[in-house]
Amino acid sequence: MPYTTRIAPSPTGMMHIGTARTALFNWLAARATAGKFILRIDDTDAERNIPETEQPIFEGLQWLGLGWDELYRQSERAPIYQACADHLLSAGLAAQTDNGAIVLRWRQNWCRFWKDEIGGERHITDRMIEEIDSRLVLVRGGDRCGKATYQFASILDDYLMGVDFIIRGVEHIANTGKQIAIWEALKEISIANNDLRMQQRPLPKFAHVGLIFKDGKKMSKRDGASSLLDYRDKGYDPDAVFNFLLRMGWGPKRDDAISTFMDKEIAKTLFLDGGSMRSANASFDQHKLDFYDRRYKQSKRRVPGQQ
Repeated sequence: MPYTTRIAPSPTGMMHIGTARTALFNWLAARATAGKFILRIDDTDAERNIPETEQPIFEGLQWLGLGWDELYRQSERAPIYQACADHLLSAGLAAQTDNGAIVLRWRQNWCRFWKDEIGGERHITDRMIEEIDSRLVLVRGGDRCGKATYQFASILDDYLMGVDFIIRGVEHIANTGKQIAIWEALKEISIANNDLRMQQRPLPKFAHVGLIFKDGKKMSKRDGASSLLDYRDKGYDPDAVFNFLLRMGWGPKRDDAISTFMDKEIAKTLFLDGGSMRSANASFDQHKLDFYDRRYKQSKRRVPGQQ
């Protein structure tokens, strides 16, 4: 089946190498199935946004060859988030607090487990439900009244855009139960509104891959060496970086010469059926990246005298 996937980076710093890897995995899942890859800029947090970091997101994805099919900015979708929150209020699936925030109400018939495509079955525990029921904020109140939260805007957009495979880092496992609860609420208002197309939308597949570590610590936007465009500006071959990122958190079932150095077409063929993603953390090996870079440059170098 064709998958619709997405990458939703925040323009709060230079494009992180881990975000690039997540984009690559989602792009491959979409392209391997003749599906759709969505780029969604998560710019709802105006206080943290750095406008000049949005363009590097586009440039980084284009440099790696990860073209997108649709582009959205969440800052332009605020009316959609508010309208949906109002529907949830009207249906009794959400409540408004004293400071104007809108919080989700849990219903006992909602799904209490989900399958991680890498880590297996996981359960939404009673403790998690306590954190969700009348506590999970969908729309903020107080000084930020009317601003949709990450949890709400992200899964609502996934629901509306038909995203059915979400590949992301293991740090998001803690968000999944909350987002599934929101998904269940969205299905209920679709049923109430007789929106057959939306109410039949199944829960997406989730896959949580391990984080990327360097020198014993998690790479982050604050780590200067983690910026994708740093490698472009230093002259690295984009295909070498693509291959290097692919092998951090994914491995082929058959590790041979063909799978060691893969162009995009081979990667698309092997990604879902010829290999598997991993939940274990990956180590950023600079020597391995340099090795890939040398091999790709050698393979592309014109042989003397050849036309």
